[in-house]
Amino acid sequence: MNDLDILFEDSHILAINKPSGKVVNRSLTTVVSTVQDEVLDHLTFTDDEESEFSQRGGIVHRIDKDTSGVLLIAKDIASFKRLQKQFKRREVEKEYIAVVIGEVKDDLFEINAPIKRNPRNRMKYAVVQGGKEAVTLFEKVRVSERGGDKLTVLKCFPKTGRTHQIRVHLAAYAHPIVADNLYSNAAQFDKWKEKFSRMLLHAHKITFIHPESKAEITIEAPVPHEFDI
Repeated sequence: MNDLDILFEDSHILAINKPSGKVVNRSLTTVVSTVQDEVLDHLTFTDDEESEFSQRGGIVHRIDKDTSGVLLIAKDIASFKRLQKQFKRREVEKEYIAVVIGEVKDDLFEINAPIKRNPRNRMKYAVVQGGKEAVTLFEKVRVSERGGDKLTVLKCFPKTGRTHQIRVHLAAYAHPIVADNLYSNAAQFDKWKEKFSRMLLHAHKITFIHPESKAEITIEAPVPHEFDI
């Protein structure tokens, strides 16, 4: 059994605190162990190896490799389908913590800007007219100073689930996440990578309806020490 940091587990669901740097899903190019590999012993498989549940190893949603925090896994196919419906209907509430470059002036703000693949760099996403709807709410927690530079801690509440959504929205807002290798510029990344060993984005809380008991559940992953600025 692998060293999963288990936040919650019962006979239907498993929630772990994924570390930064850990890949969630297997792919043809992934050679290291993934979360999908490490949760297999916790799952109840059916004979249908082609089902989405089997193909995804019960993982209901995704977190970027360099993001840490709560990851929800269904242990059986019925729970997987019920949780998927909640995500598709936008009934799941998610809260992230981010540390961004610069001083954010607004205490509360919303970014409603469509996202799709960056036409100039297929490895990235961007705010692009005609992209998929993407909405994120933000709340300022505090502004700190590090070596003469201002940093802002934010709570982030994504209302849609686009790839890299929080990272793209904050970069478009001119406050990229600290040590984000894709959405900060080279000078910003090099500067903050020397001071922080990881990107400062953390999936802090998730609230959903339990697929079997129908009770509302909130699962929280402790905020890593790097965010205490």
